[in-house]
Order: sequence, then structure tokens, then C-alpha cells
Amino acid sequence: MLALLYLVLASAVSFIIAANNSAGSVGTLYGSRITSYYKASVFAGLLVMLGTFLEGWKMAGAIGGGMLEYPLTMQMSLMVLLATAIILLLFTLVSIPLSASQILVGSIIGVAVAYAIAINVEFVLWIVAAWGVNLLASLALAFAIYIVTAKVTHRLHVFSLSKFYTISLFVSSGFMAYTLGANTIGLIASLSLSYYSIIFSGVSAMLGTVLLGKRTVVTVGRRITSLDPPRAFAAQIAGAIVVELFTQLHFPVSITQAIIGGVIGTGLVKGYSELNRKTVKNLALSWTIAPLISFVVTYVVVTVLPWHL
Repeated sequence: MLALLYLVLASAVSFIIAANNSAGSVGTLYGSRITSYYKASVFAGLLVMLGTFLEGWKMAGAIGGGMLEYPLTMQMSLMVLLATAIILLLFTLVSIPLSASQILVGSIIGVAVAYAIAINVEFVLWIVAAWGVNLLASLALAFAIYIVTAKVTHRLHVFSLSKFYTISLFVSSGFMAYTLGANTIGLIASLSLSYYSIIFSGVSAMLGTVLLGKRTVVTVGRRITSLDPPRAFAAQIAGAIVVELFTQLHFPVSITQAIIGGVIGTGLVKGYSELNRKTVKNLALSWTIAPLISFVVTYVVVTVLPWHL
């Protein structure tokens, strides 16, 4: 019964997170008028699912033997998912942007404290440091990619240039969706890792991407594609590369924050910065408030509700 409930909750959380975070991939392709909404969503959805299937299991290393001495039990995993779902719902309703990765990390630590599980403080600190490196590395890499791309495409014919950026945006959007599946959705599936959790989480993430309301996709797409194609490509591909590297190290990081770093990096090439007050506020919320709130909510869920054992 607990295993079935876990799969249901993991599927629901994967659906919600993918629906929100994959909008960047879908919106870039759709907003650029490269393809239709349906084709863009199916393309991104399949890549999210593929990332979960192929590499989602790697995030198990962030939990048992990573942040915690032992893997979570099924009941502990349920507590993490329940608290995560509550937080995502509440903060979505008040339109406060929070990183799913940081919510999950805070929730896992909350469960560990409530159940008196030994925590690997050093590994947790490495994860927190990775959140900052994620932004800075994406910034630097996007800066370099933007400069190189500009030089390579400088002498291309208009038709060839258009074709180049059509292909490049498919690549960067697809890679972005893939790393979302491998890292964030993979972390959800790895709370109680099994073939079933990988399959259910991956398929639910795909459905969340495909069934996402067009209004949300268009809004996100306009925000990203207000950049010119070179900047959109450099920001996305740089962010995806950095998140993929952290996936190999079993570090849960935010693809959204990586993209923010990429946008800042491409902006610096032309001498202006995208790091405005709103961006600073969003980053501060993601890095401080999200883990703290998820920690508190999870601790309360575990210790106050009557099913605590």
C-alpha cells in the first residue's frame, strides 16, 4: 500500500515540477515559431522522460551515502513527497518562484532530523556550494559560448544562419529538458529508487510537459525568446551542460538558476547585466527560503501528524 501511494505521489510531484520547469524548453521553440506548440511539447516531454530513464538513478547517490548515512525508507520518502507537494502548491498559488531541487533537499534533511538519521554535513555543504557554482559556471560558460557562436556565424548567409539557429535551439531546448529529467525528476524517483519509480516519474514528467497549459508556455517562452537566438542558445546550452555535470556528481541543482546564470553571462558580453533586483530576489528565495521552509514543513508533517512512527 505504501509503495503504491509513493508511486502516486512521485508521479504527481513529477508532473507538477515538469509542467513548470519544462515550459522554458517548450516556450523557446514555440515562441520562436520554429514549430507548433504540440510538437514542441512532445519533443521536450520525450527528452524529460529520456533523461529520467537514462540518468535519473544517479541522483540516488545524493541521498543514501550522500546527504544521509542510509537511504530513506518508504514512509520517509512519502513524507518528503507530501511536504514537497504542499510547498509547491502553496507557493504556486502566491506566485513565489522556488527551486524544486532546493525544496527536495530541505525536505530530505527535515525527514532526517525528525527520524534522527545521521546527516553527512560535509556533503550537504557541498550541495549548497554547488548551487552558487551552478550560477557562476553557467554565467562563464554562456559568456564563452556566446562569443564563439558570434564569431562562427558572423560570415554565414542569412538562410544558413536561420537554419543554424533553428537546429541550435532544438538542441539547447532538448538538452535543457533532458537535464531536468536526469537531475530534478531523477531526485524524486530516487527517494525510493526502483524501476517502477523511474518509469512512473519519467512518464508523469512527460505528461506534465505535454499537458501544460499553453498560457504558461507562452508566458515563459516570451520571457526567454525576448533574447535574440544567439543569447537564447548560449544561455540554455550552457545551463544544461553545467547541470548535466552536476548530475554526474550526484548534486541536485536547479536548471532554472543555471539558465539565469546563462542569461547574465550573455548579457555581460554586450556590457550590460541581467542581474536586476527581481533576479536577486528570486535567487535569494531559491537558495535560502526554499530549503528552510521545506525543512520546517517536512519536520512538522513527520512529527505532528498522527501517522508518525
